[in-house]
Amino acid sequence: MIGVRIKQLREQKGYSLTKLAKEAQISKSYLSNLERQTNTNPSLSVLSKIATALDVTTNELIEPSSPKEDGHEPLLKETPHKKVRKADLLEFQQFMQSRKHQRRNTSD
Repeated sequence: MIGVRIKQLREQKGYSLTKLAKEAQISKSYLSNLERQTNTNPSLSVLSKIATALDVTTNELIEPSSPKEDGHEPLLKETPHKKVRKADLLEFQQFMQSRKHQRRNTSD
């Protein structure tokens, strides 16, 4: 699910595990565990770092563009027991957009 999506986006970007881990400022072993799905519950902070490093939104990271793209329904639909308010998700998405914008400005 999330690990498959991270690996898919990493490979599309042409990043090795080492490069993405360095860009996201997380350990290579932690990233490998995510991709191999031995760790299936990363924090929002980790997801944010990975999304930023891959130059995608967190939403793009956790949900395929089409539910059939990887054979799974979007992640948020698979975890109905998690109570996340829409306002919280919108706030987090705005935060990620601002970080993405800041990162582009500092790299120019």
